[in-house]
Amino acid sequence: MSTTQARTDAPPVSTPTTGTPVRRYPLGWLRGVAALVVVVFHGYQHQRYGDTYQWPLTGTIHELFMSADLFVDLFFVLSGLVLWLPIAQAVVDGVGIRSGRVLLYRRMARLLPLYLAVVLLVWSLTNPTAPGHWVDLVTHLTFTHVYSDTYIFWTNGPAWTLAIEFHFYVLVALSVPVLNRVAARAATRRQRLAVASALPVALVVVGAAYLVWATLLSGAAADNWSVWFSPLAKAADFGVGMLLAVVAAAGVRLGSAVRAGLLVAGLGLTVALMLSRPVGTPLAEWWHPMYAAALTLALAHVVLHDGPWARWMSWAPLVWLGGLGYGIYLIHEPVLRFLGSLGLYPEPGPGWSWLVVSALVAVPSVLLAWVSARTVEAAGLRLLATMRPDGSPRDYYDHLDPRDPARSAG
Repeated sequence: MSTTQARTDAPPVSTPTTGTPVRRYPLGWLRGVAALVVVVFHGYQHQRYGDTYQWPLTGTIHELFMSADLFVDLFFVLSGLVLWLPIAQAVVDGVGIRSGRVLLYRRMARLLPLYLAVVLLVWSLTNPTAPGHWVDLVTHLTFTHVYSDTYIFWTNGPAWTLAIEFHFYVLVALSVPVLNRVAARAATRRQRLAVASALPVALVVVGAAYLVWATLLSGAAADNWSVWFSPLAKAADFGVGMLLAVVAAAGVRLGSAVRAGLLVAGLGLTVALMLSRPVGTPLAEWWHPMYAAALTLALAHVVLHDGPWARWMSWAPLVWLGGLGYGIYLIHEPVLRFLGSLGLYPEPGPGWSWLVVSALVAVPSVLLAWVSARTVEAAGLRLLATMRPDGSPRDYYDHLDPRDPARSAG
């Protein structure tokens, strides 16, 4: 999950370093809803029963549940869109891009406080004697646990998605100097569009090539988690989100009828994919980029439009929930495990007892995410306040005369 929690329904603003208007869209609520869907799925997963871990339900509902991980693909698509949009807009407009160092710093200031707090707390509680599984801790702190079949889901299972996000944050940050250099030589708008599209297209192509290798050539087993959950396996998800950002930056705007058609097509294709996915086979991994593409079609309904958007997208409770999405997603598994250790859940079995588990996990997860947003995550925002948008340190005494002794004393 992406960690960008800024509201996405604000009007266009101009970045101080480029003067380029950056669009904001009412999509933040999707993160909160997606996080709760993941919570519900894990409640459903928890209630498997018997020696063969039979699922509680069968039929169409179960088939839909088995594709709940498409909401993780949605996280990556949204991250690609949000991360790349200001960069693509700057390239297309022919102005300088904010430095990669600043971009990475801003992402880390939002991601790290809660991530570190959860990882350190959960690891400490589950490793009460020294030295503990120190490799697990080190790999989580360095976002490299996604390369280990053993540790990828240890400490906090959902943390693997944050490691994936970190890899792409670094990649995008490293691309900024190259983009600035190449875009400065582009003589036409078409050439600048090609520059803005290069990395997104490369990610889609590389991601597809990787899946060809993984599903057809590698012989990787279903439990080779580092193969199926690696950054390369999710590259196409980011790529299609970034391509939507390029289309929006290019100024493509569609009428209401066309956008409605894209929404229906995207959602319809998503449902069709959910019902046709060959779960349990390597071929099923191809459904992730297809989910990403279908969801991107649906998102175009909002993104390829200058507003006003449907008022329900800015409904205060939805906006509030969206702002807690990262916290809910990262916190809910430790809550799930803790409540399970207290024996509070119904006995696993067939039927609908998973709804009770999901509710028992969701309520404290939302409350803890709210506390985190006001404390731990707020600390990251305060760190951001120490830096100007161009990356220079903020001068808190710039209102004073340089000759004033009080300035130098401060």
